[in-house]
Amino acid sequence: MKQLLALLAFALIAGCGFKPVYSTGSGANYTGGVIAVEPIDGRSGYLLRRALQEELAIGLPNVAEPATLTVDLTENLSRLAFQQDGAASRSNVTTSANYTLARESTSIHGSAVGEVSFAVPDSSFGDIAAQKSASERAVKLLAKNIVDDLRRQLSVQ
Repeated sequence: MKQLLALLAFALIAGCGFKPVYSTGSGANYTGGVIAVEPIDGRSGYLLRRALQEELAIGLPNVAEPATLTVDLTENLSRLAFQQDGAASRSNVTTSANYTLARESTSIHGSAVGEVSFAVPDSSFGDIAAQKSASERAVKLLAKNIVDDLRRQLSVQ
């Protein structure tokens, strides 16, 4: 009886189009729209690629044929203010990118910047967590700026 119930449950799950989140193979790849985003190195590159895929899911104006977005990412941490003992109290994370949207007929080049400021906590582990959080926010802002810039450039074509 248990085997029949398990088989029935499996058949229902398989019939609904369920795909495991951590599966391997083609089902695990993101395929959103006609714009493919090339992989970007590093943790911030991974986060930027995912943010760009989300932003580009609805597409871009005047882009109907397949296109590839290539991004060169640079990330910089700068300390802005210091306490009397020399420890940093305020920091900036700046992400900048040069990008190319390549289509069959033309290509578009541009650059964008995302900058986030944060207060540095007293503990060293808190500083690491604050840096990671600021980096994630800067990358999301950068992705939005890249897509906004692409929309501006493509709307005049």
